Amino acid sequence: MEHRLVQGIEGAFNWQDVSPLGRKFARGHLADTSLCQRLMTPSRLLDIVMRRSLEPPQLRLFKDGGELHPSDYLRSQANRRRQNIRVADPRAMESLFDTGVTLVLDALDTFDPTLEVATRALQWWSHELVQVNAYLTTRSTSGFPSHWDDHDVIVVQLVGEKTWDVRSYSR
Repeated sequence: MEHRLVQGIEGAFNWQDVSPLGRKFARGHLADTSLCQRLMTPSRLLDIVMRRSLEPPQLRLFKDGGELHPSDYLRSQANRRRQNIRVADPRAMESLFDTGVTLVLDALDTFDPTLEVATRALQWWSHELVQVNAYLTTRSTSGFPSHWDDHDVIVVQLVGEKTWDVRSYSR
């Protein structure tokens, strides 16, 4: 099975196969920069957020390193069955984006067919469970304070500039 993202990752890291994954920090650049736009755009991400009923912890917003309360960006709305569901509040989101926040949407691949295919290709390639989490940071805000992840992470930065501080193994 061939997939442009898999080929791009192997090329970015100069890997012949998946065997180096999870062994050490690697940094590279995708040669095909148009791949990023095909995977996801900020507009498509926001469209998904605004058209779905998403709840924390799947959808979260952070400001100055702290998590915002969902009432700061979600509002209740009755659906056709008169059930109250929470949806993104466009005015609140716009105001927060203007001040600088980080939006986190976990499992984005469950909402987007392009990312679902890319996720399946990465699972086939890596023989591991794969999930796509999206992060959108506005202004020059930092995303999170120092933290650790209990899983391997492949970051594909789609647009903009960001400083990444990656440290050795520790908790």
